[in-house]
Amino acid sequence: MTVIEGVVPEAGADPKMPPGVVVEGSLVDAKFLDSYIAFGFMIGGSIAALIWAFWQGIGWVEVSVFVGMFLLTTVGIGFMHRYFVHRSFRCGPVMRAILAAIATLAVQGSILKWVSNHRRHHLHSDKPGDVHSPYYDGFGNRYASFLKGMSHAQGGWVWDQATTDGAYYARDILADPIAMFFTRTRWYWYALSAVIIPGAIGYAFGGVHSMIGCVLFSGLFRSYIMTMATSLVNSVCHSDGRYGYRRFETNDGTTNEFVTTILTFGEGLHNNHHRFPRDAYLSHAWYEIDINGLIILGLGKLGLVHDIFGVGTRQRSAAPDPQQSGVVASQNAFDGVAEDLRSAGR
Repeated sequence: MTVIEGVVPEAGADPKMPPGVVVEGSLVDAKFLDSYIAFGFMIGGSIAALIWAFWQGIGWVEVSVFVGMFLLTTVGIGFMHRYFVHRSFRCGPVMRAILAAIATLAVQGSILKWVSNHRRHHLHSDKPGDVHSPYYDGFGNRYASFLKGMSHAQGGWVWDQATTDGAYYARDILADPIAMFFTRTRWYWYALSAVIIPGAIGYAFGGVHSMIGCVLFSGLFRSYIMTMATSLVNSVCHSDGRYGYRRFETNDGTTNEFVTTILTFGEGLHNNHHRFPRDAYLSHAWYEIDINGLIILGLGKLGLVHDIFGVGTRQRSAAPDPQQSGVVASQNAFDGVAEDLRSAGR
């Protein structure tokens, strides 16, 4: 069985897109504008960073800031994913603002867009309607080439003439003033992450020379590298076992992959995640290293977050029905959102 054949095909040949997918209009235009600006700066800055590194060299200041910001923003994406998308735990407004700030510093799109895209991904995982599947393009047409599909999942999906409707997938985010504040002010946080913080630290410890190196190498280049690392979850971790392994039988191509897991602090345990989408801690074995999950558990011990969600041993050990696993995944992916909306009286 090939990798592509491993994903259950859709019944029928009509690639009609499901609700919540927008293919024209102002939302699509806004998506392209955001993408052109963000990737223009990141790619241009990355090229300049490599030239600078070859020409001027990179010192301990630039490397230290790169590592520090990479660690911080990788944790931020973990918060974006497990809190804002799946509601794997709960917290008060001050902590929610801190999580939102760290998540937005990752320079991977607004909270509204990230949440909308990821919920759409879960609802249509590796089927027409999935925003970044290696098996289908943005209009639901199946890829004949595995390499083309992987390229689409790794980042090509950003340039699809289609986008996700936040009003359909993320009404809770639209109703959250904290999340929407960071959505509206995202560009300030991107600048803080990619330019201001690296530049200020570089200047403080090495003057103008280190400031330039930190902006290029530790800011813009780091933002691009981190985006590519996160994108491995969409490509490598949907390879249907070609890379990594599948602990659970699901009706998509999700896999757990070690390198991606290390680079993303646990997000590469993607097969585990798609089987139990709302779990705050994704590890099911000692060798499955989930740093983001451990951080969440640690915050719980400190009393900074609460109601941390985890599936019981009985449910984990039960063999899922492949015909029902998509339904289970969809329900688990959104039940936390429904509970939060009910508790907030919305």
